[in-house]
Amino acid sequence: MPSHVFTSHPRSVAFVVCLFTAIGCGIAPARATDFPISGTITINGTAGALPSGGSFAGSAYSLVTGDIASGVFTFPVATLSFDTTFGPATATYQFTQTNTSSGQVAGDGVAALSNASMKLQVLSATVNSVPLGIGTCVFQPIVLSLAGTGSTAGLDLSDDSFTIPPAPAGDCGSFRTQINDAVAGSTNSLQMHMAGNFTPPSPNDTIFADGFELSGRP
Repeated sequence: MPSHVFTSHPRSVAFVVCLFTAIGCGIAPARATDFPISGTITINGTAGALPSGGSFAGSAYSLVTGDIASGVFTFPVATLSFDTTFGPATATYQFTQTNTSSGQVAGDGVAALSNASMKLQVLSATVNSVPLGIGTCVFQPIVLSLAGTGSTAGLDLSDDSFTIPPAPAGDCGSFRTQINDAVAGSTNSLQMHMAGNFTPPSPNDTIFADGFELSGRP
């Protein structure tokens, strides 16, 4: 037999064909998904639910590799109640992400996302039901380091301590000091559940032997 002629194991050939026709073998590429978010957030000691309708948008999850594709946390406008020296206050705010985050679920289920840089913008506020003139009122960057576990039920992630920097000079009108006292600080935490199938990858899906033969499969 000439030196350049060789024979191939049938399963090796099948795997190579499968590699180049992934969809035909049932390994469809991950599609961009908006994963619904729920959970709780504590701001300067005041706990409340994350805004209903939030999501980790434009991401995807690979059941084969455990990769979480880049996405953006998005939340609708919501309200927060807190106390001030002038009486009870209510703020309408929006929590947005100014970068993108990606992540990984390991084979043992441990999961983490890259740091999310968030912005908290107070859109309006009242004290004793009286509207306040606050103008632009923005707190950023708020850096979240989220880690936890992944499973078939979703991702459970948390950051037990993050800092909200004070609003800069000129923000929040004449109420900057009071709003900073209520919002800025380091007594903050976040726990969230990201709904979706985040089953940890199986080691057998990424280990090969015997000339491209997929280990652990018939």
